[in-house]
Amino acid sequence: MSRGQAEETGPIYDKGDRRHKHVGRNPYPEFRSENDPRRVVGLCPNNLAHSDHQRLLQRAIPDGNGDRSINFPKRLHVVHEGTIYRAETTDWGKSYHGYPYRGKMGRGLLEKLREMAAENDCVTEFDVWAENYIELHGK
Repeated sequence: MSRGQAEETGPIYDKGDRRHKHVGRNPYPEFRSENDPRRVVGLCPNNLAHSDHQRLLQRAIPDGNGDRSINFPKRLHVVHEGTIYRAETTDWGKSYHGYPYRGKMGRGLLEKLREMAAENDCVTEFDVWAENYIELHGK
């Protein structure tokens, strides 16, 4: 699929040239901290193919842009096998790069993601992920 075709059907997944920051060595999502425990990096499972990333991106739901007046979502979220992934735009809403997410999240977005987990039969895994890695913050 060419870049033009992908843009017609939605955003495209952009791994980036020589980008290995968010690629793990294991078949499950994990986090790594190098030298600074406050700077944690989410690592995607090593068995997710580019086509998997693209498929997940097409199902992702947008997070609010806060006070920004841009006409595309800065961040998207999706659930895969119970894990919450965040994708951030790398090219003004045309392409996104994703990673397993941990951190603050609004209750409304978390509820939408839980509904997605229910549709995909992974609520138990989702609840464990949310309990361990998500801090409720705001609406």
